[in-house]
Amino acid sequence: MRIVVASSFHYRRGGDSAHFLDLIAALESRGHEVAVFSMQHPLNLPSAWSEYWVPYIEYRGDLRQAERLRAGWRSIHTAESARCMSRLLSDFQPAVVHFHSVQHHLTLGAVEACVSAHTPVVWTLHDYRTVCPATSLLRGTEVCERCANGHFWHGVAGRCKSGELSRSVAAVVESYVTRARGTLGAVDCYVAPSQFLARTVVGMGLPAKRIEVVPNAVFDETMPMAAGHSGGLLYVGRLSAEKGVDCLIRAAAGLPEVPLRIVGDGPGAESLKALALRLGADVVFEGWVDKVGVLARMSAAELLCVPSIWYENCPGVVLEAMVAGLPIVASDLGGLPELLEGGQAGWLAPAGDVGALRCVIRRALDDKARTAQQAARARSRVLLRHDPDRFVSRIEGIYRSLETPNRRS
Repeated sequence: MRIVVASSFHYRRGGDSAHFLDLIAALESRGHEVAVFSMQHPLNLPSAWSEYWVPYIEYRGDLRQAERLRAGWRSIHTAESARCMSRLLSDFQPAVVHFHSVQHHLTLGAVEACVSAHTPVVWTLHDYRTVCPATSLLRGTEVCERCANGHFWHGVAGRCKSGELSRSVAAVVESYVTRARGTLGAVDCYVAPSQFLARTVVGMGLPAKRIEVVPNAVFDETMPMAAGHSGGLLYVGRLSAEKGVDCLIRAAAGLPEVPLRIVGDGPGAESLKALALRLGADVVFEGWVDKVGVLARMSAAELLCVPSIWYENCPGVVLEAMVAGLPIVASDLGGLPELLEGGQAGWLAPAGDVGALRCVIRRALDDKARTAQQAARARSRVLLRHDPDRFVSRIEGIYRSLETPNRRS
């Protein structure tokens, strides 16, 4: 089968781009012809398809007002993105196009080009962008669903995009224009990596004519088993407000005999370092570490902590810890309870509650028999439910179901 797989970045920028690259490799290993559609970027991996990609644009950093307005308008739709995708469709003639991270960089112009060409469209949802201008369903540090059913103006009232009025206005305008164009309703099948995400986006008004829940796969099952020595607590991920790392640091400060390693970087790094210093917490900030380094730290840690205060979907770091047999303490929010079987395959703590998180960490460290039992159950669960062959077979089944000739005519 000829398949186009599309996402904004062609390097391992985050969980969504890693998933995108792993899917391409898995499809090619099964004999499919895969073309890649992405955006030009200095960090991209080499690709034979880069001549079709859209030009690079940056939305982060300190932009002048004129640049922000231009970037905001481009994030909604570009004729250039539609032209690039149309050229690829014409030359490659795929049976299906599978989108991942689309909006802002590739824009809906690429999706609309597929609809116009009568090419089936699959779209994997990695966040809540289709129903929330801020993408995270957070208003400050509060979980928020006020924009349900297209009431996107709440995103301006709450300055939900980076806490800035101009960015929030741009995001809200994008959401209204996207909904008005009807593109989201033209997608043939959405893929949600968790039941929670599927329920949430449909309940908030995503005009999906079909949505399939296909849990993300763990493509590397050769990870070293956690030894469970005296490595203490481990956090791996982005250092930003929605991840709840400040809550974890406060909890760890009350456990002076338990060290905490924080792996990752992000906009909150400096304030989190200052917080740890002020509280006298035994915290080591290691910055960004490659996958080999992350797995080495997992093999030494006692617990992986996932203190998120937003609706996590199906985070790859949790899946990797499950494969490694590393016990997990996570927030009881979003897709995390689903991954951990409601507490049968890991410990759950109330999101944002420092005292409760500290108590759960202490129980997990003290009740070693229960913690080990949970970790073993988590490993068995992830190897079955998130098996790569099972995952790719499910995706192939979706592709085949859309191969009806002249299905749009």
